[in-house]
Amino acid sequence: MPAYFNQGFSVREIPWHRQGHVLEDYPGREEAMRLAGHDFRVIERPVLVQGFKSNHVAKDFKALVQTGTGNILSVVKTTYKIIQNAVAYDLAELLFDQGFKFETGVTLMDGALCAITLRLNEPITISGDDSKTLPYGWVNWSHDGSAALHVGTGTIRIVCANTSHAAEMESKGLKTQFSFRHTANVHARIEDAKAAIKGARATMDVYRTMAEELATIPVTPAERDLFVSTIIGERGSRENAATASARVLNNIEGERAKVNAVFLSKTMPEAHRLTGYGLFLAGTEYFDHLRNFKSKDSYVKRTLLERNPAKANLNRTIREICAAAV
Repeated sequence: MPAYFNQGFSVREIPWHRQGHVLEDYPGREEAMRLAGHDFRVIERPVLVQGFKSNHVAKDFKALVQTGTGNILSVVKTTYKIIQNAVAYDLAELLFDQGFKFETGVTLMDGALCAITLRLNEPITISGDDSKTLPYGWVNWSHDGSAALHVGTGTIRIVCANTSHAAEMESKGLKTQFSFRHTANVHARIEDAKAAIKGARATMDVYRTMAEELATIPVTPAERDLFVSTIIGERGSRENAATASARVLNNIEGERAKVNAVFLSKTMPEAHRLTGYGLFLAGTEYFDHLRNFKSKDSYVKRTLLERNPAKANLNRTIREICAAAV
């Protein structure tokens, strides 16, 4: 079985996953695509099915093949429309035109999964937190039918490499996050995305407002404990403690210890160890880096490609817990 991470690049500093080429500056589109492993096209080929008496072409299916290597990326239905790697770079360059700088590009699973991230060097700080938070943009896509092409913006807190897409949850009207399924109308929707991404900077104002509001919410130790129980899934497990195995309960205690340690770590501002913003920081760090993962490869996948609903709803979870205690 091939390694999950195939190749990639990062600009200016070693990425959190510590794999790929590290560059002093963005080398331009053509070289970036080569270093990231994105310098290929996907072509369609018929699927030949071997039968007991004769072979035949599967009319409802086609193979997606990587140019250059001939690697079969997937077998999909004929209605599946290919989104080439160049389209992802077209979208990423819209963020580049707004001042975002290319940060990473990676290829996973022999070309089946790909991703690009960009960063905007316009840091903000939240009251009581002297660390820097920067806007960032991302594009990720698949060639194996497992996922759509996604493009959007969020924030990254530099001190711990935590990423947040909370602004998307706070203001649906921003519409700076898009998903494109591989269907007939994909290219028409990409034109809509190009127009909307021009407003990507607006997400920072939404994030700042949300974070500053959370920073003013005091939290009791009991509320903090309830928050930790909620995000690690302890509450449901405890309700079924009679049937839960010792292994499950031990895993829960291990996850609880991880989150509680964040509140005493250097990444947590002292002023926010008992505020809503502190809960938000701890929850984000847990979902990004501390939650159990099966392998380093799955860790790369969930951080670059997956969007966790529980993480996206942290703000709502915190407010519900604090409101219930009033």
